Amino acid sequence: MLPTVSIPPRPSELDVNQSPQVPSRQQTSPKPLRGLDAYERALWNWVNVYNLDAFLQEVYLYYEGKGIYSIALTRGLNLLTVGFVISFSTFLLGCIDYSRITHDKVLHLSEAIVDRCVAKFSGFTLLFFLLFTAFYVWQIISFVFEVMRLVDMYNFYTYLLRIPDADIQTISWPEVVRRIGAIREENPITAISSASGNNAATPATASLDAHDIANRIMRQENYLIALFNKELLDLRVPLPPAMKRMLHKGGDESKGRTLTRVLEWNLRFCLMEYLFDPQGRVRKVFLKNKNRAVLIKGLRRRFIFMGMLNAIFAPFIVLYMIMYSFFRYFDEYHKNPSSIGGRRYTPFAQWKFREFNELSHLFTRRLDESYPLANIYIGQFPNEKMTIIMRFVAFIAGSFAAVLVLASVIDPESAIHFEVTPHRTIIFYITVFASILGVARGMIPEENRVFDPELLVTEVIQYTHYMPDEWKDQLHSKQVHQEFGELFALKIVIFLQEIISVVTTPFVLWFSLPPCAPAIVDFFHDFTVWVPGRGYICSFAEFDFKRHGNVKVSALLLDI
Repeated sequence: MLPTVSIPPRPSELDVNQSPQVPSRQQTSPKPLRGLDAYERALWNWVNVYNLDAFLQEVYLYYEGKGIYSIALTRGLNLLTVGFVISFSTFLLGCIDYSRITHDKVLHLSEAIVDRCVAKFSGFTLLFFLLFTAFYVWQIISFVFEVMRLVDMYNFYTYLLRIPDADIQTISWPEVVRRIGAIREENPITAISSASGNNAATPATASLDAHDIANRIMRQENYLIALFNKELLDLRVPLPPAMKRMLHKGGDESKGRTLTRVLEWNLRFCLMEYLFDPQGRVRKVFLKNKNRAVLIKGLRRRFIFMGMLNAIFAPFIVLYMIMYSFFRYFDEYHKNPSSIGGRRYTPFAQWKFREFNELSHLFTRRLDESYPLANIYIGQFPNEKMTIIMRFVAFIAGSFAAVLVLASVIDPESAIHFEVTPHRTIIFYITVFASILGVARGMIPEENRVFDPELLVTEVIQYTHYMPDEWKDQLHSKQVHQEFGELFALKIVIFLQEIISVVTTPFVLWFSLPPCAPAIVDFFHDFTVWVPGRGYICSFAEFDFKRHGNVKVSALLLDI
């Protein structure tokens, strides 16, 4: 992850008639008094919450993470994983003299290890080591503070919501919401989120229901969902005109469907950190037309600045991602080579499928339920030529593997010492042919499949809730199959896109996204509304069907 930076101009620096700043003592929760027991500390923290959005987000993340022990264990092991990748990669890159292995034919690893290797690192390896060491130390410090916040959240669940940690995994989220609403009704003027801020509430509007809580948790995500739905973001990698015409065949003006985690993080920083202030409130500067030109200029500068920053860190990010992915996926693909043909929804598809105010555990469940049908649908249009070739490859690889396995069973000693080719024994070739056989079989469709693509894609749509207008009356077509295949892509393709994106993201930020700045700023202005008790939110999240769509859709959603 790239470090957080500030890029001028900040909206707070603009000359606007904003309300006076909230005193610093209200920006963050006061420190609880010493000597309080766990219950009193939990009650103190609840009464003194001044950023209700952030607090509810922590409440939800605690629920989604299944309690303090699961979250701490997960984050602690992730921290150890990062440390292992950094240290092991550094050892492989700078602490082994590979020339001794190839030329001197050393037989022991200790003979190839460089003494005091850190002091002898090359410039790039030393820079890699120092940067990632600093990053790791920062991660450790962040983990310590996260544990402290987890303890506070543990007390909130245990003593105020009366939900012990053992019940987190079984209790439903609606029940958690009900209990939050209950303690809010007992103290309606507490946790009001900065009484003079633009998310302010009054005692009359201080109650919390499921819609209000979901809207606060999803306040920023709702804007991103709307941006993707309205296709305001140009995610295409800038290409020469001739190559662009060849790829788009002279007619497709699509803004691109390739979204990676690296690009998504940059979008979050450039857009959400620009629209919202540190307290999670929409900046009023976006609501005034007179600031449009300055905001557009500032957003363009943010895109370009982040493009430069990504270009500087690209070599280190690529190296880390390659090493981490190798360690993570090697065992999976080694044991089950056919899994290389597995599919999952792309990050772009997930933003297109996501609904406003839909919490992540509900969204994940909805997508998980669609996977079996989606896999069957993708297999409805097999490439017959590729299938014929893969059957031939599977037959040849299986034949070689069978003979070698039989030889190893008859004479186990030969499997270890007999070299089929120089320095390559029977065991080596059994592994090679078995892997080829697994991959080939994974690409051969089942012989007893039933061909009914229209019925299958209709069932998939019931879970994804995604059907563009151009799909209407075309669900049986190969075109719909291809477009869905771009959204439900091969895992290996998504992985390669992630690696390549580290190199292409700077160009997207430099050239493709800055021209989108006027439309983005106008969107923030036009689709931000004030709701009493919640402040400024994305208007789509209010489900105003009279403004954004047919009222019949509302009845359909209520029936669901």
